Amino acid sequence: MKKMSGKSLIVLPAVCLAVMLAGGCGGGAGSSAQNSWDGGRGAYAGAADMAMAETAVVETTAETAAAVSDAYAYDEEGTFGGAMPEMPVPAEEEANSSEDGQRAGRKLIRTVGLTVETTEFDTLLGNIRQTVESDGGYIEQSDVQGSSMSSSDSSRYAYLTVRVPSQKLDEFLSKMAEQSNITNRSENVQDVTLQYTDVESRKKSLTIEQERLWELLEQADSVESIIALESRLSEIRYQLEGFESQLRTYDNQVDYSTVHIDIHEVKVFTPTDPDSVLTRIQKGFKRNLEGVGTGFVDLFVWFVSSLPVIAVFLVLLAAVLSVIFALTRRGRKRSAGEKAEKKEKKTDSSENG
Repeated sequence: MKKMSGKSLIVLPAVCLAVMLAGGCGGGAGSSAQNSWDGGRGAYAGAADMAMAETAVVETTAETAAAVSDAYAYDEEGTFGGAMPEMPVPAEEEANSSEDGQRAGRKLIRTVGLTVETTEFDTLLGNIRQTVESDGGYIEQSDVQGSSMSSSDSSRYAYLTVRVPSQKLDEFLSKMAEQSNITNRSENVQDVTLQYTDVESRKKSLTIEQERLWELLEQADSVESIIALESRLSEIRYQLEGFESQLRTYDNQVDYSTVHIDIHEVKVFTPTDPDSVLTRIQKGFKRNLEGVGTGFVDLFVWFVSSLPVIAVFLVLLAAVLSVIFALTRRGRKRSAGEKAEKKEKKTDSSENG
């Protein structure tokens, strides 16, 4: 191996330390603009100064020194003068950003809550499923309780969590208003543009650091340097996987809005607008009339369904009454016989006297 002069010595552990510090500064670039580029320059310069004070020096080849110098662009004073290369934007991502205005603009997560009433429970559920599937969404959760309405106090209830494409959310809500009576609606919009940009910035900084560490790993000629570089590369891969997972979660929440739907089966819709006095009288009369009719129907249904129990009760009642009647009749005969016997005794005593 060709020896280098004293001025060409490169401290490889110090370079690794400088790269790690640069990755930390780059990771915080998305959260604070003041720590983006100037902080990186200061970190590299400070790491170089610390490296010059170290006593353990590892001698490398002239080719390695040139490669490290080109990769990090240090001048003779140890100041970082290179420019961070810009990461190319994939053509597919650029096309998606141009097609989807929400991707190119702000990242908004919309969550809507609906409480609705319907007189056609099965029809409404079928329409919701059909609309969601045709729009390219999906039903995340479905819970249906109760049985078909057969009396005034029984009804069905459903709770749905629906994921709808964001660009079709307003159209879906309009269809829900047409097909049901909405008694309550709430909406929450969360802007995650800054968080999304911060994660993207951290990911790009780590990607740049990873590429340069791979270059250094190819040029390293000592076991200690290889171990240090591979350890840092392992940490970067773990952090990149976390950032990619977080970005995918944001994309899913932004691209698909969430709608929570509470569905109640009713016979008469709850009024959502104030009614006049005449309208209230009409609705009250109709409601009471329906209540009376429902009461008679329920009574008739109860009577017919309870006939076996009523028949058994009547048989038992007849048996008890017959026993009571027989005992009463026997008691009357006994009392009549006793009276006749007493009367005969009185007659005999009077004749003897």
